[in-house]
Amino acid sequence: MLIHEVCERCFITKKAVEYYIRQGLVHPEIDANGYRNFSGQDLSRLKEIAVLRGLGLGIPEIRNVLASKNKSAAVSKYSYLAHLKHQQQLEREKRLERLAEDYDIDRELQEMHDHRNRIFSLRERLVLSFPGAFGMYLSIHFSPFLDIAVDSDEKEQACMNIIHFLDRLEIPEEMDALLEQHFPLMRMEDMAEVSGSLQQIILHDPEAYIEEHREKIQAYNEYRNSEHYKTTSAYKLQQALLEFQRDSGYADIFIPNMKILSSAYRDYADKLQAANRIFVEKFPISVKRKE
Repeated sequence: MLIHEVCERCFITKKAVEYYIRQGLVHPEIDANGYRNFSGQDLSRLKEIAVLRGLGLGIPEIRNVLASKNKSAAVSKYSYLAHLKHQQQLEREKRLERLAEDYDIDRELQEMHDHRNRIFSLRERLVLSFPGAFGMYLSIHFSPFLDIAVDSDEKEQACMNIIHFLDRLEIPEEMDALLEQHFPLMRMEDMAEVSGSLQQIILHDPEAYIEEHREKIQAYNEYRNSEHYKTTSAYKLQQALLEFQRDSGYADIFIPNMKILSSAYRDYADKLQAANRIFVEKFPISVKRKE
């Protein structure tokens, strides 16, 4: 079909189509008479582009979605980023309303000095640095510990260390593929609920939880240590994540700086270690390693 029909069916302009062609998002054939001939696949691609563009995604983001094997998961990432930006906008509106009431410049200047918006940036970088739902899960997981002020030189440096770490982070292709396979699309509310539940268990009484669910945990733990489990893609993902955490600096850079940045996270991490010790004591099979 010719470009005018494509424009009518996708509700976009000729200039927009030509722009997407220049950006390499669509590749129509050129007929002998020099006219572009758009296939049904080209039409479908342009419909995707029109929708994504209309929802505010830029060309790099659209290119990522189109190239993704799991487009729903890719869009979910940008949905979460839009959610964070909405939170930022609400914060700006609240501060403008407060300033309109009393025009307390010193207070607002102190708020700016505390770099609260940088924390939003850190949440965004967590999403963008990891593929699929994993980045969103990390952002949601750490979110309760990031409602803080960067009010010391040490915290400022820790924040910069984390941002630098995320900016240079590279995701191994194999881990990327495994993550995309094992992290199906979840609603933000679902991920927040799961993360929140785990944090509450760790922060309050992990030993009581383990005792209450001993049989289920024992059965699951035995499966995780079985030879059959070691043949599964879930085991491969587990090993890929462990290798990634060891080699990327996640454990040596990201986590230590998170503890500096947030005393709440430092307390949580200490209690998590204590909970792990309890688990190992009660289920020693979990620490068996292949020499």
